[in-house]
Amino acid sequence: MDLTATLLRFAARVPHVLLVPVPGRPGLRMDAEHAVAHRGWPEATGPADADVLLVAGTPGPELDGVVGNVWRRIPAPRIRVDLDDGSTAADIEVVLDRVPGSLADPRRAREEATAAVTAADVTDAGSHDEHGGQDHTDGTDHTDGTGHTDGTDHTDEAASGGHHHDDHMDMSLPGGLSMADVAEDRDGLALDVLRLPLGPVLPDWPAGLVVDVELQGDVVTAAEARLLDATGPRPPATAPVLAAPVPRAVRDLDVVARVLAVAGWPGPAARARDLRDRIRAGDPAADLASLLRTVRRSRVLRLMLRRIGDGHGADVAGLLEQRLARLDAYGAGAAVDELHRPGPADLGARLAGAELAAARLLVAALDPDVDGAVSVAGVGDGQEDGR
Repeated sequence: MDLTATLLRFAARVPHVLLVPVPGRPGLRMDAEHAVAHRGWPEATGPADADVLLVAGTPGPELDGVVGNVWRRIPAPRIRVDLDDGSTAADIEVVLDRVPGSLADPRRAREEATAAVTAADVTDAGSHDEHGGQDHTDGTDHTDGTGHTDGTDHTDEAASGGHHHDDHMDMSLPGGLSMADVAEDRDGLALDVLRLPLGPVLPDWPAGLVVDVELQGDVVTAAEARLLDATGPRPPATAPVLAAPVPRAVRDLDVVARVLAVAGWPGPAARARDLRDRIRAGDPAADLASLLRTVRRSRVLRLMLRRIGDGHGADVAGLLEQRLARLDAYGAGAAVDELHRPGPADLGARLAGAELAAARLLVAALDPDVDGAVSVAGVGDGQEDGR
């Protein structure tokens, strides 16, 4: 018996999927999430945990560079799936049906392992030459050369190398992160200031969003958000554009699911996504009441979220309840107004003063409008890819 082939077949039955959504294609992203969840495939927490890299849409040059670096960090056996902008739900099903067989192929696994080693050797050689024979990287290629991270939290490894601002200013830590500076914190203590980008590849994170934060301890002292490929040429869009069928209920459930997932409550988060997909599929009888009762009855969730504010009078508990109330109205057949969603440029100021974990929850609850901020042919501002 071929032990390698047996192990590959066993592992390929339930692959872990790392999803990279492209801004401007929320419908495609939701279709991909539904197809993966329907198969019972778990979401990968990062490249090291992934078997499948699923890119939902055609990325622009900046995001494409990040995706390439994430792909190089996924260990073999692995498979990359790129969905065109015009991919339908049926297309996604056909592509994903082929994934287990490809992952279980021993010959393909050996080829991917060889390719991964070759890519790592090239990266190491390039880094060695760039630094004049002194390699400051660890060979894992955490960044795309512009400071974008792929979602791995490097806080501990970066903080361990903190230096004063005037000491080794041009040196960097493994992964391309800069050395920490020193400044007074809000209590007047001198603490390291670490500059760290969050995104664009994180579970339950807005598509293409990067938030550059300054940290003292675990507190965000300053933040600036930007959207990759927000300007410049974009690939042509081929997908049909609709005026977002039931956009408000779909959007509200999408946000509720994201907040619950980031808060660490995966069961109700999965239920919210399932209801979202049922409404998108035209099921007006989707049972929202049960989910709303479950979320509202959780005292632990309420106490945790109400302590997290954005400095502008909003807290995550209030933002979540606002979405739940809108879903109540939808279930009763009442109309609701469109909510204001901050653009990426407005997001940074609302995260200052929050703890790092709280910043993730704030981003999920504020639901920045990354899709309306990109200029994609065929998808205008305020519209949604309605598939």
